[in-house]
Amino acid sequence: HDWSGDGGSFYWPSYAQQCCSAFWLGKISVVLDCQFAAIMVLVTAQLEILSARLANLRPDGRALRESPNCKVKLSYVDHDSEMYDELRRAIQSHQEILSFVSCLQQVMSPLAMTQFVCSVIVICVVLFQATYSQDFATVLKCVAFLPVPCGQVFIYCWAADNMTEQAKEVSSAAYRCCWVDAGPRFKRCLLLVIRRAQRRLVLNAGHLNIDRAAFLSLVNASYSFYTLLAQMNRS
Repeated sequence: HDWSGDGGSFYWPSYAQQCCSAFWLGKISVVLDCQFAAIMVLVTAQLEILSARLANLRPDGRALRESPNCKVKLSYVDHDSEMYDELRRAIQSHQEILSFVSCLQQVMSPLAMTQFVCSVIVICVVLFQATYSQDFATVLKCVAFLPVPCGQVFIYCWAADNMTEQAKEVSSAAYRCCWVDAGPRFKRCLLLVIRRAQRRLVLNAGHLNIDRAAFLSLVNASYSFYTLLAQMNRS
């Protein structure tokens, strides 16, 4: 078969197929990474809203009510019950968020782990080629391409780390509410919320926690493999 680069019958169809495959695989990879990052940003926003709801739990003291004869008077209302109902709704929202994160973990974990392993290998190979290639154009291409695998790893770690930090803020927000004047029923439920929110909410890629520390670990692993390849090449 004529596979030479002089315009043979098999060369151009193969070249077109490789270009289309590379384009679509790259597009799918980037879109998938951005989709998971967007979902984690959405979860972070939901946790931030939940924190604001918990921090704003407070009794209003007295409320204005209008009597049937159109005269406005002051009357006491059961604000403790209102606070308790709002706390129950906040707890339900928190449970729904945690359930969603659990489903996200099951779907994202194998894909994120595959992405991390591939990115570590790609970074290692690109660094090696950029260091030992004699062609300046090849070196320039490698240097220009290097931020791509690094960015694919960083976008996971950045979004997941922000989500973890915002999840920890839920317990602090619950403690900042006006729980001192509330009843014992409200205080017991609030204590359960605080204790549950103090558990670290973290996403995993296999057995690796996805956070900013994981990004540094993966970059260090890539450099370690690159150093090993360099030593093997010199020997």
